[in-house]
Amino acid sequence: MKFTFRYGIDAPFWVIFLIVLGAGGFIVSMTGLPQSIGGLVFGLYMLVTGLWMFLYSTVIKIMHRHVILNLAQAHAGDKVLDVGTGRGLLAIAAANMGCKVTAIDKWSQWDLAGNGRDALLKNARDEGVPHIEVVDGDVQELPFADECFDVVVSNFVIHNIKSAGGRARAIQEMWRVLRPNGHLVISDISRTQEYVQILSGLTDHITTERFFYTFPFSRVVVAQKRKLG
Repeated sequence: MKFTFRYGIDAPFWVIFLIVLGAGGFIVSMTGLPQSIGGLVFGLYMLVTGLWMFLYSTVIKIMHRHVILNLAQAHAGDKVLDVGTGRGLLAIAAANMGCKVTAIDKWSQWDLAGNGRDALLKNARDEGVPHIEVVDGDVQELPFADECFDVVVSNFVIHNIKSAGGRARAIQEMWRVLRPNGHLVISDISRTQEYVQILSGLTDHITTERFFYTFPFSRVVVAQKRKLG
């Protein structure tokens, strides 16, 4: 597995907070006071959590992106939409497979360190991938025609939408732009059962898979656009 900062640290402020808090708790525990055992356990837990999140951002997600694209059944020549693309983790991998990729985001620095259009384009140049169309926009109002993508993918994005109504609109928009028989794949750390419930009103071709090597643990929802029944 390759170590890289190229695709940014997810939830960077949380990672820093957990590592600093964990290290502080561990240091306090080393004073030798009887009550320090609690600090040791707390410190180690926070430290391991922070380091695991750091490892996910720098190693694990580089591998996990291929799992997501395999579940999406993406093939060379497919038109792929990467929703909440960030620094291009999924978009660049799909382009390397020969897909025609469109990447959309509204570029939040809180969710991903160094997030932005320029970072994505630099990563694409560095990896020598074919052209990627980059669009500024919101998943709740996608600026695309109906049924224009063979595959729509999203990784650790939809849970960031605060309202249930907003999350429902996002999923409905991704479904709208998906072609018949195409695949929608949503990888996320929470709210995934909610996504399944929304999609169950649109198709009966839904599968899910859990992954415990990501941190936080994640679940991938895969839905194929077929008529109910």
